[in-house]
Amino acid sequence: MDFEALVNLGWREALVAIIALLVLYVVVVLLRMRRLKRPPALPGAEPAVKPTSAAAAYAAVQDVEAGLPPAGPSEPSFAWNEPPEPIPGQERVEALERETAQLRHEVATLRAELRVVDEDLRAVREELQREMSQNRAVQNASPLYSDAMQMAMQGHSAADISEHCGIARAEAELVVALVRNRDQEDR
Repeated sequence: MDFEALVNLGWREALVAIIALLVLYVVVVLLRMRRLKRPPALPGAEPAVKPTSAAAAYAAVQDVEAGLPPAGPSEPSFAWNEPPEPIPGQERVEALERETAQLRHEVATLRAELRVVDEDLRAVREELQREMSQNRAVQNASPLYSDAMQMAMQGHSAADISEHCGIARAEAELVVALVRNRDQEDR
């Protein structure tokens, strides 16, 4: 054989050779498939070899070697087509997951309610601080004017207030006017 001629071949020739080998392989495969599709030569003839499972064939070979008659296929010792058993404790895990989800929902609801209560408390606190500052202002006033304010709130006239508290009538009228303005602002 001339090996120098093979060495001098280029990549194109190698590609053509590979394609030719592939075509040859496809033809061989098609012929084998066609032969498999054909019915047996004799219509009543049974095939020479009975199809059996690999485990049964192996057992038959072992039994022949041991001098025993071949055994048929045996049933597996496990349930191969049954669904797997549930994981131990899976129901408990699912119950705990449901309970956790419920508790998260309840905590979210409680947080929302707490926000509402906190806002209400803040509003009440502001109102209370405002009232306390007003009361402090009244308490810081002199006792005469404190009595005058109380009498004016009760509806006494300016003359009665000036007489009872010992203040000038103009001051008593100012106290009465102050109380009236506060009443109008509160309404």
